[in-house]
Amino acid sequence: MMKMKKMFGLVFLSFLLLFGCQSEEKDVQKHPLDDLESFISAWEAFGFSEMGPITQINESKTDVTDIAARYQEVYEQLGTDEVTVEIIYAPEVIRDEEDKDEAIDTADYTYTLAVTQTTMIGDYSFETDITLTPVIETTEEEERVTGYAVLWDEGLIIPPLVGGGEIKQITTEAIRGNIFDRNGDALAINGEMREIGIDTGRFVSRATELEFISKALSIPVAQIEAVLAQSWVQDGLFIPIKRVSVTEEETLNQLNEIPSVLSMATYGRVYPEGEKMSHLIGHVGTVTEEDLEKDEEGLYKPDDVIGKRGLEAAFEERLRGTDGIRLVVDSNGNRTGIIEQEPTDGENLHLTIDKQVQATIFDQFTDGDSGHAAAIDPHTGETLALVSYPSFDPTLFTEGMSQDTYQALIDDPLTPLLNRFQSTYSPGSSFKPITAMVGLNTQTFTPSDTLEIEGYTYNQPSFGNYNVRRVSLSDGPVDLHDALVRSDNIFFARQALAIGAERFLETSQLLGFNNTDYTFSYPIRRSQIVTDDAIPNDVLLADTGYGQGEVLMSSHHLALSYTPLFNEGAMLQPRLLQSESKQTLSENILTQEDIAAIKEALFDVVHGERGTAKIAQNDTVSLSGKTGTAELKSSPTSESQQENGWFVGYDKDETYVIALMVESVESKGGSRYPTEKVTNAFINLFSN
Repeated sequence: MMKMKKMFGLVFLSFLLLFGCQSEEKDVQKHPLDDLESFISAWEAFGFSEMGPITQINESKTDVTDIAARYQEVYEQLGTDEVTVEIIYAPEVIRDEEDKDEAIDTADYTYTLAVTQTTMIGDYSFETDITLTPVIETTEEEERVTGYAVLWDEGLIIPPLVGGGEIKQITTEAIRGNIFDRNGDALAINGEMREIGIDTGRFVSRATELEFISKALSIPVAQIEAVLAQSWVQDGLFIPIKRVSVTEEETLNQLNEIPSVLSMATYGRVYPEGEKMSHLIGHVGTVTEEDLEKDEEGLYKPDDVIGKRGLEAAFEERLRGTDGIRLVVDSNGNRTGIIEQEPTDGENLHLTIDKQVQATIFDQFTDGDSGHAAAIDPHTGETLALVSYPSFDPTLFTEGMSQDTYQALIDDPLTPLLNRFQSTYSPGSSFKPITAMVGLNTQTFTPSDTLEIEGYTYNQPSFGNYNVRRVSLSDGPVDLHDALVRSDNIFFARQALAIGAERFLETSQLLGFNNTDYTFSYPIRRSQIVTDDAIPNDVLLADTGYGQGEVLMSSHHLALSYTPLFNEGAMLQPRLLQSESKQTLSENILTQEDIAAIKEALFDVVHGERGTAKIAQNDTVSLSGKTGTAELKSSPTSESQQENGWFVGYDKDETYVIALMVESVESKGGSRYPTEKVTNAFINLFSN
């Protein structure tokens, strides 16, 4: 009996404990913070589908039915890739866990959140209230709170979306940087232009007016008619045809006389120096499909402007700037800002170029010429001019041109679209001072050492049937002075052989050849002594000595290679931007005695009795320099075909060094032709 009583007591106690626990669990009410934290965790993890079950859409404020899809859409439009949420205010939730008879809590609880979203243009932070409402389950026996739901509307994504709306991205274009010369004169600027258009309703005599418009704008009538034939065109509308610079006053005056023509003020890229600077400055244009395909960073969009050639292209990254972006909510035309990134305007470039020097050299070329030139300050390495001729009007590319006009540029045998100063050419005898520097630096010879040279040709067994030729005979043994003044090919060929191929290549690095430390801000092709890594035979080494063979140089590098004569034997680095400081590539290439010897010889090239540049003598400025004639041959033994003429000159005060080359001078007097041009450039520069 005792045993049964004990067993009954244990069962009864277990029942009481079980019932008591169930009753206690039943009476414990849910806390809103638990569901809020679940909502926040899903939000921060972009688990938008997990947010739906714990939300209750506030239908009075939004008609969104798919919360996950709406978050996904908005975050994609904003470029949101990270969200952090912090509870900064929590209401007091009072619960008496001891009172079993306490009524269920049916109150809403409102918390305050601090939200930060990382968007495509930066962090967007806001504070927002979030209300949790109880989810009440009613049974026949009782009501109980099974959890809390977030009372949701679109304002919880971002406050400006409360009430709905759509995300829009507004772009504020950055202003492209301007380009100025050393004196602050504009070379490329964002200037005023006129947009020329037609109103078809104003035609008085359509055919006659279109003919006049065609002639004034250099656009075929058929091309204009194609624009006017677009489906949207109607009378009373402004149909844009072409932009014209305000500087083209004559053209604008002609157009103003035509009844159907209208014009509107606009802005565009203006190039005040026109064709004189077009190869150096280049031009801009609308991005093409090819540009967009290469744009891996997504910097450009259709109709954007991009540098197409010259400095406009080379410095595109610095000139273009960064467009500003404003993200807004548009609700029935009413816009509310979300976040804004201000535009960063492009950088202005201040060049070492001198507009006057550029124009003066350019003007020395005449119709039928093709050539290029560079001018530098020999004491600083600053580039003062880079000229290519013939040239083109850059506004043809910025304002538009007909297909016929473009085809004429392409078909022109003088290739005006070719940037010649960017290329390299055989320098001929203008290279001989470089061979002299290499020989003196390696102590292969001294200024007073002489060679016995007989006749007009030189041959040695390793040449086979090839002969080095010179154009004049010497009066006796030939030293460096005589060889430079008369431009003796045989002297420099034999000295190159004496220097040796390996040592010639190694020492020429001091002057920028095959030297990666020799750099320039403009993409000019690198000069070379030889095409491959070595000079393979004596014929090529001999030809190298007087600037033939495989030697190729730009006029710019050629001018810089003379700088050891003006800087105590130091070769300077070239400069194009005023922000660049004077730098030396190599020091102590020449001794003072060697410098004096070469400069004396280059003076006598102009002023000596047997000098090859006597045409450079004038009453305005005393010049020194070196002529060159490069024979373009298909092989060492072939007959000469085309001849390019060179002259590198500098004034007594060493203000400028100008290197200029003209193609095809064989019928123009050889090197005399470019020498006259350089001389006239100096005369004009020193006369102003």
